[in-house]
Amino acid sequence: MLLKKYLSYVIPSILSMVAFYLYTLVDGIFVARFVGENALAAVTVSSSFVTVVFAFGVLFAIGCSTVTSIYRGKNQLDNSNKVFTMSILIVSVLSIIISIFSFWKTELILDILKANKDIYEMVYQYIHILSCFVFFYIVSYNFEVLLKADGYPNKSIIGVCLGAIFNIILDPIFMGQLNMGIKGAALATGISQFVTFSFFFYHFVFSGKSHYKFVKPPYPFEQLKKELSLGLADAIFELSPGIMIACFNIKIDQLLSTDGLVSFSVIMYVYNIVFMIMVGINQGTCPLLSYYHGQNNIQNYNKVRKYGRVTATIMSLLSLLMVLLLSKGIVSCYIDVDGANYLYTVNALKKFSLAFIFMGNVVITSAFFSSEEKSFASLVISLLRGIILPVAFLYLISMVLDAEYIWYSCLLSEFTSLVICFVVNKESFAF
Repeated sequence: MLLKKYLSYVIPSILSMVAFYLYTLVDGIFVARFVGENALAAVTVSSSFVTVVFAFGVLFAIGCSTVTSIYRGKNQLDNSNKVFTMSILIVSVLSIIISIFSFWKTELILDILKANKDIYEMVYQYIHILSCFVFFYIVSYNFEVLLKADGYPNKSIIGVCLGAIFNIILDPIFMGQLNMGIKGAALATGISQFVTFSFFFYHFVFSGKSHYKFVKPPYPFEQLKKELSLGLADAIFELSPGIMIACFNIKIDQLLSTDGLVSFSVIMYVYNIVFMIMVGINQGTCPLLSYYHGQNNIQNYNKVRKYGRVTATIMSLLSLLMVLLLSKGIVSCYIDVDGANYLYTVNALKKFSLAFIFMGNVVITSAFFSSEEKSFASLVISLLRGIILPVAFLYLISMVLDAEYIWYSCLLSEFTSLVICFVVNKESFAF
């Protein structure tokens, strides 16, 4: 019974995260076909901005989901509703501020991302348009995570898939028929986020089925620190691909020029979809862990933790196997098989994908810490795995070895992170 309940949370969570990432994945395929390979590199550079936006959403979403789930486990529904309302109001205001700033200061964002002259104008157009939809990005992501905590994991898939379908329909219309170029890709993505937001908003406000209710003040603002501390580690996990992409973009541009950036763009599409699978396992497992932690139900808590570890291990190995077997087909979706960069990208993808072996177990360990309200431990793991170690290995390898070896930097980072996770949390590795 518990395993069935676990799967009812985790499978929809994985599917919804993968569907969520389809926005970017579909953009990449259509951009490569309709606009060109340099535009593909432009979308990848822009993705650092997108991950920062999502990180703000995760910062509140995961913390709110954890705190409200604990309150529901204790049957303190009034406190759960107050935290829910406070969190949504704060994240809405912040998302509007971020939207205004990013639209007004797009050039500053490009300076930070170090976009080279070949793709500068396309990166500017993409980010400038997407900045208008930041509110829908952030708030819909909060609603999507809270839907799972609300007991409607299947509904979260429907909302995300609706947005993905709109994106798939609008991309060829805007970039093909209307010849809008990369601006069309950004507009299609933004509209799709609005569709997803609308679906989730209806559930929480008008459907009458949600366990969460918007309530009047006063709100427990003293809970905000706890909420943010619990969400910070997952926010860094979400932010880490953006920081990694930014650092790799700079280094690859120096070592391998724009062709290297195109290869890296393809690799990042694959990396991010595997990463989304692991995040889906994390987010599907965390509400149950938090709920049983709030109940002090140690037996069920330990069972769910084992389920999470096994699931992460299986999905890591399957992801690596699929990429190794399908690498040529994957690359051909983005790069012409007769092009000079095709075989190089296939080999680079195979090297980079070895990191998937360890990724899942590192990501799920953060969920264990968050559910036990050990926010500092979760934060340290997130910082090491997501930012410090990948960047350190990237620059170390580029200084002492040939440029081709930089594709192994994430493998070394994930392995080192897993060793650290085992040292500090050995009991969670017991099957």
